[in-house]
Amino acid sequence: MRKLRTTIWLAILLLINLITSAQEKHLISDHSYRNIVHNQFLKSKELAKGRANILFGVFNNPISLEQKEALEFLYAFMPLSDLAMHNGNYVLSQVNTALQAREFFSWGKSIPEEIFRHFVLPYRINNEYTDTSRQVFYKEIKDRIKGLSMYEAALEVNHWCHEKVTYKASDDRTSGPLTTVRNALGRCGEESTFTVAALRSVCLPARQVYTPRWAHTDDNHAWVEIWVDGKWYFLGACEPEPEPNMGWFAAPVKRAMMTHTVVFGQYQGFEEKLQVEDKYTRINLLANYTQTRTIPVKVLKTDGKSAAFAKVEFMLYNYAEFYPIATKYSDRKGICSAISGYGDLIIWASHNGFYGYQKVSGNSTDTIIVVLTPPNYKSFVEQYDLVPPVTQSIPVTDANKAAINNQCLQNEDLIRNKYISTFIDSASIINLAKQKEFHYNQIATSLKNSRGNWREIYTFINSLDLKDTTDGFTILRNISEKDTHDALASTLNDHLKSLSTFPVIDNTISKENIERDIISPRIGQEFITPWRSFLQKSFSKKDIEEFRKDPTTLVKWISQTIKTDTLSNYYNVPLNPESVFEMKVADRYSRDIFFVASCRSFGIPARIESATRKPQYLQNNKWVDVLFEKQVTVELPKGEVILTNQSSDKNFIPQYYTHFTIARLDKGQFTTLDYETDPNLKTFPCKLNLETGYYRLMTGNRLNNGSVKCRIEYFTVEKDKKVEIPIIVLPIETQTGVLGKADLDAGFNSLDGKSEFILKSYLGKKGLVVAVIDPDKEPTKHLMEDIQLVKSGFEQWGGQILFIVAKDKLSKDFNSSIYKNIPKISTFGYDPTGDVTDAIDLMCGKNTGTQYPQVSVINANGEIIFYSEGYSIGMGETILKNLSNK
Repeated sequence: MRKLRTTIWLAILLLINLITSAQEKHLISDHSYRNIVHNQFLKSKELAKGRANILFGVFNNPISLEQKEALEFLYAFMPLSDLAMHNGNYVLSQVNTALQAREFFSWGKSIPEEIFRHFVLPYRINNEYTDTSRQVFYKEIKDRIKGLSMYEAALEVNHWCHEKVTYKASDDRTSGPLTTVRNALGRCGEESTFTVAALRSVCLPARQVYTPRWAHTDDNHAWVEIWVDGKWYFLGACEPEPEPNMGWFAAPVKRAMMTHTVVFGQYQGFEEKLQVEDKYTRINLLANYTQTRTIPVKVLKTDGKSAAFAKVEFMLYNYAEFYPIATKYSDRKGICSAISGYGDLIIWASHNGFYGYQKVSGNSTDTIIVVLTPPNYKSFVEQYDLVPPVTQSIPVTDANKAAINNQCLQNEDLIRNKYISTFIDSASIINLAKQKEFHYNQIATSLKNSRGNWREIYTFINSLDLKDTTDGFTILRNISEKDTHDALASTLNDHLKSLSTFPVIDNTISKENIERDIISPRIGQEFITPWRSFLQKSFSKKDIEEFRKDPTTLVKWISQTIKTDTLSNYYNVPLNPESVFEMKVADRYSRDIFFVASCRSFGIPARIESATRKPQYLQNNKWVDVLFEKQVTVELPKGEVILTNQSSDKNFIPQYYTHFTIARLDKGQFTTLDYETDPNLKTFPCKLNLETGYYRLMTGNRLNNGSVKCRIEYFTVEKDKKVEIPIIVLPIETQTGVLGKADLDAGFNSLDGKSEFILKSYLGKKGLVVAVIDPDKEPTKHLMEDIQLVKSGFEQWGGQILFIVAKDKLSKDFNSSIYKNIPKISTFGYDPTGDVTDAIDLMCGKNTGTQYPQVSVINANGEIIFYSEGYSIGMGETILKNLSNK
């Protein structure tokens, strides 16, 4: 009887559970897609089995069906870095806050399931180091936008973002949203990551969009798309405008050849799929911005038969290299295609070491035939004229709305600058220096660079004992400016205190190598963690001594123990060395960082060589390359390349990436070597010791309209032989015609408004450069940086440069002294009525709204001989070219 009652109760409980489960709402209503997610989730569990309890123990908690499916979705598609560096509580908190926001806001229930799943739920935006920003931002923003429509809320969130952050160029490592807020600065990739995170935190679907490279100028850009009431709009991140689909990049993007985004998970939307992988989908968004065309390609073998599964790259000239803006693979018939704009591209196909390429013109609609051939290793030269899409007009902003928006921007600047005023000041740095008996210059740079993170750097410096100061200051000198933004005092101290555990293996190693390649905690583009003590404790002393005697044993240990996964870490966020050791799986770059970290932890000098990106260690004062795939270390055979500057202008010094690059052929593709920061390439002739192989040197010279004259020289480097290669930048005919007669009576004020001037007062025999600027916007910040880079050229010219802040663009906190290296011949002013802008526009025949910066060159006769507006990289050099032809 008792057994019967027990059975009945169990049946009742089971029935209740089934009824409850049936009543629970699915996050993913499509049964087939749920199966896709679940199967991928099981793969992630297997991949991360070394951290199973830390990651997946959260499923043992009482959670709803929605929570369970949301967790599975995030785990299924998160990159390897997140599986390695997060825990279950973190992932569950992301789910809970996303569901909470959907419930809180009126628009939450109107968002389609697919849009919510891919563009609200994911905590990761791109390649940032993720944090708890969703929770922080939700609490801070939710009451500010409560009661607004989706449209109004999206604009208001961007104003909130502008209160927090403004633009500043920096290195490629992407800060997390909270770090970006703490430091009140970010490059476009960080601003857009931060803004998308803020929008998603309040259940506004958003995605980061970027053009991998511009067609009409060097560099790239990232911004935001926001989904509102069934439609996608674009916004400039931290750059609020009166309405969506406006911004300084609205005109440049109409000349783009590609804009795309990486979607978290297997996305089934209508956009063109550039790349479909198990964990992510890369989609083409160019049609949202400009006219597009489909470029069909057919790849053939040398015998004329179709080449199946060939890699086909649609390549755009930018920074003196051909950069792939889209990558496809040919089908069994050798065919593939991509949607792009109406500009010139190079189509590069490769397969099994064979390759071929063709130029496709902007007006071509024909199928491009590419024939794969083996490398011929011949020395020869080829030239291309490459043309970007034409300039297109954009709508003019309503003047009243713009004025209201500008006032909001100035108020937001005040809020941000009030926060910035809490950063450490010179007086506090002086006091610390006196207290510790340090020289002011030893600590000032790190503390000033650290901005909102100054307390961490201050704590580290304040903790230094007399015996620690040399190594402590070495650590500070060898980390990047961005590292000072997010490095923890405890992490820096861990590295400092662990240095003495294993002394340097060789007393003949130079001080420079010890400081840069052992003491420094900075290796590549990773976030700095306390890996030194961790690795010293994770290996036995016996193993470490073996590694110190013979680093090849460490190479073999890594090759045999750490599984290399080339697909799962698709956002390319480096795993920290601790996670690599725990997971026993890593992408190649994270594995290489792990090797270097291990060597440095054990007193072995090691690095990732900047040009080739190969891991190396120092032995007998020679750098040894590590080849993990072959489980060997080698001194690769090399030859000497002598680069000579063939310019007829004795003042012209070609710059790497600006004017030229060198690339090496590997498996049918040319890989650019990174010599951007190498001091050897600042003067010519210069010598490079390069690995033997087949190379190309590419140069480019960009015209005022964005077109490029490109020259490519192919050559071979042989073992122990020398080869001399000239750097020839093809000449161009700069714009020499007269665009109009300048109204030299156009007036402007001094910045303080106390004095009035006219353009005529600054025009001399050398002419005049007038730049009307919007100091808060990224294009103006690029202009000011570019002009500072060629300061000496302007000073040799000897004319006047006027930087005039445009109407309604002068904030109360603007200070021209921030431009510390501008030419001495520069003057700042303010155009309160817009007279200067209007006068130049009128004379140049412009009748649409001006995009700032507006740059014009006026000759001694008062004639405008060069005009440019809006975003452009390298404008300083462009102005000088036009001055030399006036």
